Amino acid sequence: MRVVCGVVLGSVVVSSLVAGAQVSREDYARAQGLREKYRGLVAHVPEQPQWIEGTEKLVYRRTDGAGGYEFVLVDAEAGTKGPAFDAKRLAAELAKQMKTPVDAAKLPFERVRLDAKLAGLEFEHERERWKCDLKTYACAGEAMPPEPARDPEDEGYDWTPKAENSREKRQVSPDRKWAATIENFNVVVRAVEKDGGSKDAKPLIESVDGSEGNYYAFDTLAWSPDSKHLAAYRVRPGYRRLVHYVESSPVEQLEPKYSAMVYPKAGDVLPLPQPVLFSIAEKRETAIDNALFSNPWDLSPVQWWKDGRGFTFDYNQRGHQVYRVIEVDAATGAARTLIEEMAETVVNYPPLERNQYDHGKTYRADLADGKQMVWA
Repeated sequence: MRVVCGVVLGSVVVSSLVAGAQVSREDYARAQGLREKYRGLVAHVPEQPQWIEGTEKLVYRRTDGAGGYEFVLVDAEAGTKGPAFDAKRLAAELAKQMKTPVDAAKLPFERVRLDAKLAGLEFEHERERWKCDLKTYACAGEAMPPEPARDPEDEGYDWTPKAENSREKRQVSPDRKWAATIENFNVVVRAVEKDGGSKDAKPLIESVDGSEGNYYAFDTLAWSPDSKHLAAYRVRPGYRRLVHYVESSPVEQLEPKYSAMVYPKAGDVLPLPQPVLFSIAEKRETAIDNALFSNPWDLSPVQWWKDGRGFTFDYNQRGHQVYRVIEVDAATGAARTLIEEMAETVVNYPPLERNQYDHGKTYRADLADGKQMVWA
């Protein structure tokens, strides 16, 4: 009898385990939505703040504890905070324009830009850029330009800016007097005519050191705020190693699908960007001495100081054991190190942000136009 009971009991246990292992599609869907369901039920959890340019104010979104969100405006100088705008009025106007219900606690954007006078806001939603007047709460949206088509082979680890040659595509200076283009892989600067044209004007500056294998990249052109200087990267591409894939059983067709992506291996030649400074008044080109950034894994985009005295970029050395913030003097082209981090293992170079899946430890905020810096 004891043996029979043991067999029966064992069967019950095994059956219950098998039944418990049967997880449905609905179970997975419910589990996937748990984070979204519960995070809004905790009150006052802040998201990434944004400083309002030209002010001592910042704006951020936080949870309201009832499943929604609210936008908060903080005046750091006065030590006050309150609603960034009238969410109900904004929701009502957006509902009219978008022709769909809009909840004031669940506005159709996560980040918003306020102007210095707090008179207007901008946000992006479904490939449209919206602008709203915070006095009348009138809003209007316009379609954003389509995203440029990407080479499927670039859907990987290749961030090299492309070579573009066009007199039509130009970068105009802040004072609207000059226009920079890339022609025959070189930088060309021309005066902007009264009618807004520039492509037929005689070049003021025309570099001669660009080539198909070492070209100036249009996407890297950066004018100084005072329009006296222009910076750009001349890029020598690296080796494009392709990794090929075969999807044997695609859902939409019987035949296999083939694809490839760029994936460099250790030791492969990487792209080599070289910053170059152009001085408009002197019609001078200066290649910046790269002794401080000779072996880059990556150089960040040029960032000018507001007074135009120089620009900075970040140097992430190949191997990630050296990380520097470099400053270039606009008058002389001399480079110096503002910040240097070194590690025997690696510097955790991705930005510090509220993302549990992909984040690092670097953070930089420039104060008093770069005369002070907050750095982590």
